[in-house]
Amino acid sequence: MPLTEYDIGAAFKAIEDELIASMIRNMDRHRAEETKEGIEWSMWQAEQLKALEKYKRDNQKRFKGRFQDLNKEMGELIRISRQRGNMQQEVKILDAIRKGFPAKKISQGVTAEFFRLNDRKLEALIKATTNDMQQAETAVLRMANDQYRKAIFNAQVYANSGAGTYEKAVDMATKDILTRGLNCVEYANGARHTLADYADMAIRTASKRAYLQGEGEKRQEWGITTVIIAKRGNPCPKCLPFVGKVLIDDVWSGGKKSDGPYPLMSKAIASGLYHPRCKDSHTTYFPGISTADDTWTEKELEAVGQTNKQEAGQQYVKRQAEKYGRLAEYSLSPENQKQYKQKSEKWEREAGKRYTVSDEIKVHRDDTPEKMIDLVDKYTEDEFVVLNETAEHAYAYDPDTDTIVINMKHPQYPYQDYKEIMLHEL
Repeated sequence: MPLTEYDIGAAFKAIEDELIASMIRNMDRHRAEETKEGIEWSMWQAEQLKALEKYKRDNQKRFKGRFQDLNKEMGELIRISRQRGNMQQEVKILDAIRKGFPAKKISQGVTAEFFRLNDRKLEALIKATTNDMQQAETAVLRMANDQYRKAIFNAQVYANSGAGTYEKAVDMATKDILTRGLNCVEYANGARHTLADYADMAIRTASKRAYLQGEGEKRQEWGITTVIIAKRGNPCPKCLPFVGKVLIDDVWSGGKKSDGPYPLMSKAIASGLYHPRCKDSHTTYFPGISTADDTWTEKELEAVGQTNKQEAGQQYVKRQAEKYGRLAEYSLSPENQKQYKQKSEKWEREAGKRYTVSDEIKVHRDDTPEKMIDLVDKYTEDEFVVLNETAEHAYAYDPDTDTIVINMKHPQYPYQDYKEIMLHEL
């Protein structure tokens, strides 16, 4: 069974944890001798530098094969995403034809040609993603070595500045790596990210592009090029200007400017649509059958802002919980362990915080039964939404905690209608 996007991110996270744990084990196993005159650092440094050389060799052997296996899994996941987009789009097109939309497949010769072209595009996407991952994988091993070497020499500096014990000196020397993790990838804007975070972004972005390519191939097959950006409850701020609008897809569906009075997909992408980690998506626009709605009420826009603020806050809480969790687990000083454990538990409690839903859930149709309106109003008074990135489903009701659990990193999350699903779970 192929890995999911979440599995791949978790696998790279496990590798980062192993690199850090191995370094701290060396520091703990080969302790510096403490004499009446103080701590004997020079001998310790020589011993640690020998351990560092072994650490480098062992990591090269241990992780080379694992990196190769994960990169293959990423390629397979990207191919599966394309197939899924292809199949799901065909279902939608055939359903529209049943409803009266006039469409017929283009000639087989043309179909074969653009499938060959798209095969090349997909392989180029996989190759580019894999190459970028290989560079990041090399960077994480190099950074682990650099951080280890830095800690070896900084431990004495911190001891001389009054750290006191060996354990506290090492904790101070390793605090930087435990706080930030192995943030070996630097983006163009200067932001630094860990390998696991970068892998998560890379595979989600590539899988989404492959999925959209699969959809586009099926539209090309039927000669359809118009799409509509799905209107959902919490669009990305960068994508909001395009949500609900009809576009000509000249990126994946072979559209041309002459196909209609609509903007081009390529222009929208150049303006920010489908940025990395984008959660928005589009579907086929069938003239005469589909309806377009790119208007937003003041309440809806306010709800979008609140939801995005809530997500950003949840990400911050998660990062804090991870940071203090690492510090608590790997610090050598019992005093520091206790202090960091208390902070970690505080942030973990905050991570399980409950939220309420946006008011758009309460906007109902004219034919909605009065009883249902009353029930929705009643249940939405409380804070009953929990965000959990490890949950099995994108949305699910948990009877044990009487909450609706949302996993925003689930592969199906971007393709589900927030309002419709939340009403269903309610």
